Amino acid sequence: MTLEQLKQSWVSNSKPEVQARLWDRASADYKNKPLPDPEKDPFLKRLREEVPLHEGIRTLDVGCGAGGYSLALAPFVTEAVGVDISGGMIEIARARGKELGIANAAFSVLNWSEADIDALGFRNRFQVVFAHMTPAVCDYATLEKMDACAARLCMLQKPTRRRDSVLDRALELVGILPEAADQAMVRTYNYLWEKGYEPHFVYDRETWHTERATEDMVGWCTDRAKLRKELTPAEEAEIACFVRSLSENGIVSECTTTTRVTTIWKKEI
Repeated sequence: MTLEQLKQSWVSNSKPEVQARLWDRASADYKNKPLPDPEKDPFLKRLREEVPLHEGIRTLDVGCGAGGYSLALAPFVTEAVGVDISGGMIEIARARGKELGIANAAFSVLNWSEADIDALGFRNRFQVVFAHMTPAVCDYATLEKMDACAARLCMLQKPTRRRDSVLDRALELVGILPEAADQAMVRTYNYLWEKGYEPHFVYDRETWHTERATEDMVGWCTDRAKLRKELTPAEEAEIACFVRSLSENGIVSECTTTTRVTTIWKKEI
């Protein structure tokens, strides 16, 4: 598939207002989450192996969430910039940076799908651009912008073959099948190969368990469904009823399994 064909066919309706609400609701879970350790976190270890970090390096974290990765990298670089669609997440990132006395990390609320990277001064500005487990990079346009901001290295990590024990069943109730995340990885490779890059891939299998207050889980599942289709009141009620049936002492537990795929490509400008 040519780049022009891919550009025409790989288009996502990201529904920014739903995304912002979804991640604003989840932001409280990140308030006290420890920063990743650059010496131990697999993603950061790989990043540092690909590009040694030092003064003069600028990094951009697309879909930064609560800013953990940018804050962890800040002591090693001149500037660490993070952008995210969630105002709640950015508020936490800024507060944590201030609390830790990190002056060279900057965070902004930004819908990446609508971002004008030239107006922002982002084109080719950053030696390292990365996006870690975020829906912000989801189609041709958002991947192209990510690539255009980088002068040396890009790293994109996405979940594939993901299964969420509660969410998947809630979506199936309203006729939504699991997302084809694997197809997005094929398209990412297609884009990079046609651009002349030689990307390489790293795979990490992972299982984790989460707990949410019942009504938070209802909201989470409902908004995830709304990213895929318009829900009727009856469908929203069906999701709510199902999630509440799993509640124990006001908590719903979920098990998630996935293969994280990290796509790495280097640039020469």
